[in-house]
Amino acid sequence: MKNTIFLDTGVISLYLSNHEETLKEIKTKKKNKYNFISSELNYIEFFNHLCREKGKINAQILMENLRKGDIIDFIPVSENISILAGELKCKYNFLSMVDAIIIAEALTRKIFIYTTETHFEDIDNLKVKKINY
Repeated sequence: MKNTIFLDTGVISLYLSNHEETLKEIKTKKKNKYNFISSELNYIEFFNHLCREKGKINAQILMENLRKGDIIDFIPVSENISILAGELKCKYNFLSMVDAIIIAEALTRKIFIYTTETHFEDIDNLKVKKINY
């Protein structure tokens, strides 16, 4: 799991919109052999956002290109992640269900999560890099 970073939906959005700080960070990490992962739930969340903003066809094209690219691997939710996510949601009731799931993934893998969210910093033992936009 070393050299793996979890990308939250907001960071994926910044990356695809050519946000300078985000592009620089991801390109630098990629050169240093880092891998980027995200949850299928982030994929769904971002597709929904794009669909509302740009329409279904444009969202499908953008998301298919993202999935085919070599930057982000989207991972399914496993049973042990589901259980830990439920525990996290119980402990931190301010988390959305998607946030609880992706935090569980990052905690289990002991990897950084790049996010635009400020409340992730309140989670015990979570390695967080806040990306400002």
